[in-house]
Amino acid sequence: MSLLSNVHLITLLLCLQGAYTFAEQVNRDLTKQSDVNAYVDELTGFGELEGISKSFERVDINDDNTPFLHREINGKKGIWRIEIKNVRLKLKSASPGFEDRYVRNFQILVDPNSGHLLKITSTFDGNDPNMLPEPPAAVAERQMRGTNELYHGFPTEPPKISLLDALDRVPTSPLQAKEIYAVYVMQSHRMGRKFGWGPRPMWAITLRGIPPIPPKGGPPDRRKQDLAPVWQSNHVRVIVDARTGRLLFGTNIPQPLPPEEKKKE
Repeated sequence: MSLLSNVHLITLLLCLQGAYTFAEQVNRDLTKQSDVNAYVDELTGFGELEGISKSFERVDINDDNTPFLHREINGKKGIWRIEIKNVRLKLKSASPGFEDRYVRNFQILVDPNSGHLLKITSTFDGNDPNMLPEPPAAVAERQMRGTNELYHGFPTEPPKISLLDALDRVPTSPLQAKEIYAVYVMQSHRMGRKFGWGPRPMWAITLRGIPPIPPKGGPPDRRKQDLAPVWQSNHVRVIVDARTGRLLFGTNIPQPLPPEEKKKE
């Protein structure tokens, strides 16, 4: 057997071992709705919220657009889709009296075979012309590679902190976001020759429809026409270490396709 074949075999075995190890660590029978219900509470931290309701169904996934991961997600069959309704987020870091301005519905995709959390989404049921659709996966991947960031697949261990705890680390208040997307991924980032990190389990959380983030520096009376268009500055993606809860960085990459390019499609 050639060296290349050996490498491929070892990689395959490690992937299979990682998936099995993850499912084993979950320690639940995710073919059962009751076990999935408890597992989702652990992943999200929403079990402590009042007034929520849940529904469960098994679906096939063929239209995912997650950068670097869509090839692993699309084609999966019998995935749990859990809808959690009437969610008002409660964050310990919020200012006294500052409450979630939206009643949110979350959709959560869980693979019952591996236990992997595939995606969490909460979309806005309204009209915001400045909140453009996320770019196609290929465009998002190109933009992220341009800033030396990659997603490498799904982790081999469950997160140590819940999504709610991760949201509590985000300085741009999630309570103001119209939409919240989250994935639990192996993520890496390079910042120059000496800084950055290799693949680690991270929460990657995108807040969309937030108040526009002003540019750093410059005079406070900077003219409005000098600022970036709202659709470029009303979203942020943050990376939170899923083992420690440490906020590592935030970015507005990937950017949506410009409106003029959308019209050409």
